[in-house]
Amino acid sequence: MSKIAVIAALERELRPWVNGWSTVTLDAGARCLRVFENADLVAVAGGIGCANAEHAARVVVEKYRPQTLISAGVAGALIHSLKVSSVILPNVIVDAATGAEYRSTFSGEIIGGGILVSVSDIAASPDAKSKLVEQFHALAVDMEAAGVAKVAQQAQIGFRCVKAISDEAGFKMPPVSRFVDTAGNFETAKFAAWVSVRPWLWARTIALGRNTGRATKTLCEWLTKNLQPPDVSVNGARLAEAKQ
Repeated sequence: MSKIAVIAALERELRPWVNGWSTVTLDAGARCLRVFENADLVAVAGGIGCANAEHAARVVVEKYRPQTLISAGVAGALIHSLKVSSVILPNVIVDAATGAEYRSTFSGEIIGGGILVSVSDIAASPDAKSKLVEQFHALAVDMEAAGVAKVAQQAQIGFRCVKAISDEAGFKMPPVSRFVDTAGNFETAKFAAWVSVRPWLWARTIALGRNTGRATKTLCEWLTKNLQPPDVSVNGARLAEAKQ
């Protein structure tokens, strides 16, 4: 049994943290998941999107029976006070597609706050982000946290969300969503080829890559420093460490 399982979208979001960990491959139906293991911790990249994150979380819960699920990765800022590489720990996750809300409770020195909304498509423009603020009063947006939170709630285990900001509220994203395949993989080579003949997108693409790298570095530093088996609750259900 693992105490904590971390679910991200892409391996690049976890790579600085899981470097040197052992790996196993799990059969997850239509795809295989590479799971990184280190003592009481496991981590997996389930793919972009809530459905892929939910599926990966279910596979990990079935295999490892963790006490806590963590949705980790990069997110977009919806308010101007959040800057690139800021780390947030929202205590409310909203699924934009269903309106479902999920809550995390933190203990010790870990303090969470604010709302993160999980959406089905990348919030690519400042206008799209403004609409999410108006509708959900959220601080940030991602595409996976609600899927992980749903599994944690149903399994009655702990949940936490840790995100680092990769794009600020006023940043206009390149059209990256069209390069996400059905398994939640980002088709980097196809995107690079497409952008290469559109010079008006070069500056934004370079900025996004640089900022995502900064966010990933900060996220992994946070995970290394702070990740400990927490005493958390999901929607009020208290958890205690499993007895040996």
